[in-house]
Amino acid sequence: MEIITIEAGPFATNCYLIAGESNPECLLIDAPPDSKEQIIEIIQEKKLFIVGIVLTHSHWDHTMDAGELRKFTNAPIYVHKDDEYRLLNPGENSLIFPPYELEILQPDQYLVNKDKLIFNSSELEVRHTPGHTEGSVCLICHTDKIIFSGDTLFYRSVGRTDFPGGSWETLLESLDNQLMTLEDSYKVYPGHGIITTIGDERKYNTFINRNFI
Repeated sequence: MEIITIEAGPFATNCYLIAGESNPECLLIDAPPDSKEQIIEIIQEKKLFIVGIVLTHSHWDHTMDAGELRKFTNAPIYVHKDDEYRLLNPGENSLIFPPYELEILQPDQYLVNKDKLIFNSSELEVRHTPGHTEGSVCLICHTDKIIFSGDTLFYRSVGRTDFPGGSWETLLESLDNQLMTLEDSYKVYPGHGIITTIGDERKYNTFINRNFI
């Protein structure tokens, strides 16, 4: 599996193109502001074909360019149903408003806990991890031991819960029950910041290893 990281937007949001070694099909995870041109340049240079745009949650710093990329690629947009309302009413459900016009975005398909997204020769399992938002998800490739964690889990930190729809107690349950059940060797590709591992976060992240608090 080839993972191409693009950092874009005012909050340095990570998005990821996931491709195989010999098949042009790829998935895009998240689509932050100002990522469109970078993504198009990469897929044209590498002759890749985006077959799905998967949103880890519906905050605008992860979704802003999804609509334009759908128009360019004809790829469907996936989101958990509990987060759809922000896409449909973007101007009414944010505490921080961007210096852009927020576009109404109708998703094409819903993500469901434990569903499998199959593309190329890879498979991603959907894990519903509410807390940062009601419909936050993480995407797990068990074959390669990789997690795309959105804003659920970061290097030495976790997602904020003070936005509308956030819940600290729910986030801790998601971390304990959905991510910390995985082996230490799983790599975590977060929505912001650097790559980490489940083992390092289990050991050093004080939000998870609450013996430190």
